[in-house]
Amino acid sequence: MKLVAIDLDGTLLHDDCTISQYTKNIIEEASRNDIMVVPTSGRSFRNIKEQVKDIEGIKYCICSNGSIVGRLDTEEVLYDHKIPVETAYEIYKEIKRRGGFVQIYSDTNTFVENDVRHIIYDSKLPDEFCDNLLATDIPILSSELLLKRGLMQVNKLHVVFSDPSEMPDFADYCKTIEGIICTYPSNYNMEIFATGCNKDKGIRIICEKCGIEQQDTIAIGDSDNDVAMIQYANIGIAVDNAMDVLKDAADYITKSNNEDGPAIVLEKILKK
Repeated sequence: MKLVAIDLDGTLLHDDCTISQYTKNIIEEASRNDIMVVPTSGRSFRNIKEQVKDIEGIKYCICSNGSIVGRLDTEEVLYDHKIPVETAYEIYKEIKRRGGFVQIYSDTNTFVENDVRHIIYDSKLPDEFCDNLLATDIPILSSELLLKRGLMQVNKLHVVFSDPSEMPDFADYCKTIEGIICTYPSNYNMEIFATGCNKDKGIRIICEKCGIEQQDTIAIGDSDNDVAMIQYANIGIAVDNAMDVLKDAADYITKSNNEDGPAIVLEKILKK
């Protein structure tokens, strides 16, 4: 195997948003043996870079659910796919009308309005996750005018409501909008990005860039936004804590994220 794509939250990261030293060591050993480990996440380029900054050998990342693909050391962007300007603005207005939290992913950065930060903490998402996710965000007073004028183009919208019961109705609203994909990393948050991109697209782009065949790829994940990539990879693996929809699509199941399941897979590859 030459490329192993690994989701972050719920997969590579423990529940407290840390990566064990054992996992870091295995990733570095894999790199030394010409196995490319690629973090793939709904998180922004900037945030992923922060998560893996002390692990040697990680060159590429798939960000914002595949709408950005980049090289970490040079920050070269290989792929950039945006939600249509008018669509992003209309969805933003609907989120604000419903009193929701919205995190705006634009290019390699993420922006959040000061007056909505408390909402993600009011939800049932763990505080450690909220702290970690927002750590690299750029605070802004309001995005409305920038979005309306197309001065802030959007790769992804991350949506949370204080009351999770608001999510199904908002999801029904999103189903009426053409040109977007919605995924649900948990029962409490939603990710919206443009049709035509997903994590599998990111794997294809990196494989083409590096001359890697599909048969030499593995993907590991935990939630519904990982289904496309584990179906595309030659071998798709779910961690033990994964959603049922991912386990059903996977070829194998490894240990959970808190038990370093992805590192166990890498170690088995290295031993073979």
